Amino acid sequence: MNAMTTRTRFAVLALVLLAGAGCGTPVKGPDFLDLNPVKGVVKRGGQPVRGGSVRFTPDPSQADFVVNSVVGDDGTFALSTVRTTDSKGERRSGAPTGKYKVTYTPLLGDQTAGGSTNPVELPTPVTVNAGNNDLTVDLSKK
Repeated sequence: MNAMTTRTRFAVLALVLLAGAGCGTPVKGPDFLDLNPVKGVVKRGGQPVRGGSVRFTPDPSQADFVVNSVVGDDGTFALSTVRTTDSKGERRSGAPTGKYKVTYTPLLGDQTAGGSTNPVELPTPVTVNAGNNDLTVDLSKK
C-alpha cells in the first residue's frame, strides 16, 4: 500500500508539472509583414465624407491581421495594422503590400436625416504598393 501511495503521489505530481509547463507562456502570433505608409481620403460625389472608418481586408483574406483606420471629419485616413491574436493590441502604422477589399462604415449619427449608415464596399480592390501610398477611396464608383 505504501508503494501504491508513492506511485499515486508521483503520478499526480507529474501531471501537475506537465499541466503547468504550458501555463503563463504567451502565444506568439505571426510576425508583422513589412508595412508601407498608407494615407488617403474617402470621397462621395467628389466631396470628402465626414467621419466613419475604413477597413482594408486582404484579398485573399488573412485572419491574423486587421488593417483599418478612423476617417476624420475632412475624409482623411491613415491605415494601421493590428495582429488579431495580440492580447496587448500592438498596432503599427501602415499596411502590407497587396490587394485589398475596402469597406467604408459611416458614423451612426442622425438616421432621421436620410443618410445611410450601412457599410459601403468598393466594387474593385485597391492595391497597396511598396513605399508611400496616397489613395482616394471613391464611394461614388459602382
